[in-house]
Amino acid sequence: MSGVLYLLPAPLQAYDKENAADALLWQQIPAKALQLFRTLPVLIAESEKTALRLLSRLRSSEEMASLELKLLNEHSQPNDINVVCSHLMAGIDCGFFSDAGEPCIADPGAALVAAAHERNIKVVPIAGPSSILLGLMASGLDAQRFCFLGYLPQEKRSRVQAIRQIAGQFSKDKITRIFIETPYRNEALWQDCLKTLPKELYLGIGQNICGVDEYIDCKTVREWEALPFVPVKSPAIFMFGDKASICPNNTK
Repeated sequence: MSGVLYLLPAPLQAYDKENAADALLWQQIPAKALQLFRTLPVLIAESEKTALRLLSRLRSSEEMASLELKLLNEHSQPNDINVVCSHLMAGIDCGFFSDAGEPCIADPGAALVAAAHERNIKVVPIAGPSSILLGLMASGLDAQRFCFLGYLPQEKRSRVQAIRQIAGQFSKDKITRIFIETPYRNEALWQDCLKTLPKELYLGIGQNICGVDEYIDCKTVREWEALPFVPVKSPAIFMFGDKASICPNNTK
């Protein structure tokens, strides 16, 4: 019998021994996931530095020495997935986790899951924090139908063109759009959204979700333009769409 591939959630915020809110960060992770972090013989992570920072809080030095830690990220090769699958096929339980939040959403873990299914390996997802879902939940946007777009283009002209195209698609299908950006480009993306999106469209932003300085708000583009708000350089999620309604079929 093959082993089980567990998909483990990680805290959305950085964990630091000097962080006064450290306990709050760990409350994000369910007990089952914490137990698996402590006991699985093989763990697959997105980055070594972040993984060791997390695992050193959960395992003793002796337990860390016996752990087999593998990496799976954008630099990995197909054989890296084959190696992990060989452990699973040999009956060894393994766990995959990304740098933050739920794994396999906008990260390479999805390829490992696909390979596991091809080999009839059992995959077990463990519930945990997701900035995508938490941001949408707290936005007040219509969440009956939504689309996650990952990252928009980095180059400004291409990014503006993408925003304009997505807004045009929204005018036809009314599906809420969600996308993310790296912290140092938050302000540029925000300004492009304000300049490009229709003024009456609702635009939402969530920053440092699950952190002590969490900020989530949603207003029309016109309302945002009248405010001095500037996104900080921190993990953020961006959303736009129509305001949620309790009317049948969300009609107005």
